[in-house]
Parts: sequence; structure tokens; C-alpha cells
Amino acid sequence: MDDDRIYVVQTIADGAQGYPYDEVLAIGVCAVDLETGDFDSVYDAVLQIEPKYIGKPKLDYAEANGLDVSMLYTGVPEAQAAKEFKEVIRGKYVTSYDIRQEFGKYLTNNPWDITLEAHVMPSISTRQPISFRCKDPEDEPAIIVKAYRKMFRKEDPANVGRKRGALELAQMASCIMVNLRERGKY
Repeated sequence: MDDDRIYVVQTIADGAQGYPYDEVLAIGVCAVDLETGDFDSVYDAVLQIEPKYIGKPKLDYAEANGLDVSMLYTGVPEAQAAKEFKEVIRGKYVTSYDIRQEFGKYLTNNPWDITLEAHVMPSISTRQPISFRCKDPEDEPAIIVKAYRKMFRKEDPANVGRKRGALELAQMASCIMVNLRERGKY
């Protein structure tokens, strides 16, 4: 494998149950170089879905987890996003803050299925204190923000400001991973 970076993947879905009940609405990916401590944002997509077909409870769930639901009107088709995502991570090492949420509920199911496409690494949260682990996988977005704020206090090394979309979650998780690496924990 030429690329020894780890690709941090975060999604925002329209519910907590996972496939087939809930769907990915946004996905963000960062490539982290643990040796240099740098990361690059390499993929960001909001899917194009008519909000009225999703329904208010699911839109409320997605919005509460950081999605700007107005972006669904101008997003990319799901098949295109899944194809582009797979091209980005094919043959790479991948992880997320909590792989139970991202990979267990969504990214091992069609159209996102990365089975045999990538090498899944341990969750970032497994190297964190228990208070920064997800009791329930759907708690992941809030736990990422909590861990990021606690770890970096008033700093914002990911430069996300108050945004909480899928890419911003991946950026925060990437910074957490780099910090853990610097302390010999990842």
C-alpha cells in the first residue's frame, strides 16, 4: 500500500437505527498522516434528496446532528456519492470515531458497502477515556464535539468553528486522532 495515511470517515444519517431503516445524508472524509500530524479533507458530500420524502422526524434528527438540511436540494445523487467515496478509500486504511456507527450501521451496506474495498482500523474512541466513548453509537456526533472541546479547550485546530456537518465531524475526529498519536495512544 503506497498510502500509509488513515482515512477518517464520518456520516450524518436520518435516524439512529441504521440500514435499512435509515439512510446516509452526508459523508465527510479526511486523510490523516500520523507521522507528520497533518490531515487533509479529501471528500465531502451531501446527498441530493427531496426533504419531503424524508419526513420531518428524520430531518429533525439529521439537523440535530449537524446537517444543514437545505443542502439536500443541491446535493449529489446517492449512487454518485457512493462511487466517489469508494474511489477515495479503495485499498486504504479507514476508521471513524466509532466504527459501530459508521461502518456497522451504514458503510457495510449498499450502496456504500466497503467490504473488501478498505482496511478498517480500530475506532478512535477506543483509545479515549470511557467518558469520551459512545454508550450508544448514535451518540457519536455529540461525543466527538464533547471530546474535541475538552481536548483542545478554546483552540480549534480543525478550524470548524460552530459547523457540525459530516466533514467537520471528520476534521474534529482527525484532530483527536493526531492528539492521541502525539501522546502515544493511537
